Amino acid sequence: MRVAVAVLLCLSILAFADTGDVIKTLDAPGGFPDGLTYFNDHLWITSDVDGLIYEIDPISGAVISSLPKIMGVSLTGLTYDGTYLWSGEDTIIYKREIPSGDVADSFPGPNTESDEGLAWDGTSLWSTNWDDDFVYELDPASGTVLSYYFPGEPNGSTGLVYDGTYLWVSNQGGSDMVYRTIPGDPVPVGWFVAPCDVPQDLAWDGEYLWLTEYVETGALIYQIDPGGVGLVPRTWGAIKTEF
Repeated sequence: MRVAVAVLLCLSILAFADTGDVIKTLDAPGGFPDGLTYFNDHLWITSDVDGLIYEIDPISGAVISSLPKIMGVSLTGLTYDGTYLWSGEDTIIYKREIPSGDVADSFPGPNTESDEGLAWDGTSLWSTNWDDDFVYELDPASGTVLSYYFPGEPNGSTGLVYDGTYLWVSNQGGSDMVYRTIPGDPVPVGWFVAPCDVPQDLAWDGEYLWLTEYVETGALIYQIDPGGVGLVPRTWGAIKTEF
């Protein structure tokens, strides 16, 4: 028990080194940027003010192109599966072709009020929402819920991104935290306080996290250091058995 605790503390210190440090910021186009993702060397970000999904240069922030929303009131999470752009609009999740933006498929999200962040892990689609705060694993062919877990804290889960090992979850329900989780495991292996009061969605560029803040004017996109490697699923699982 004591050895496990000591190992956990040491690994936690390593995991938190530089975690959450802001590298730089960009101005978000539009306003109220809800969804964010990264692919083809560009950031893609939504605006609930003008109903567009913007493609922007991650170095300069310049707008390269844009896509309109389909028919929802608000645009929510974004993610990319290597071929298609997935976009949440209220309670519907759309699978959209790039660069045309045409709808290839759609299905209702797992929450009847509003889905928020979306993430792709190479096989499954993941979704979270403000209301019940579960992170859902979805079958991308049907939207069927395959599994779910409760990450971090109650109230206000807004953003998701998968970095190849971890599923990061942002929360604006009170603490404004960003949690590093192992998919399916409710106990975070790392976390940091977001650099803004209303953290929304997350993106991963292969090295850094990106985070939007959900405000109408002056919204920023933050490039963030994810910190050290931290705890891998096998190590974390072994430590938890000692408690």
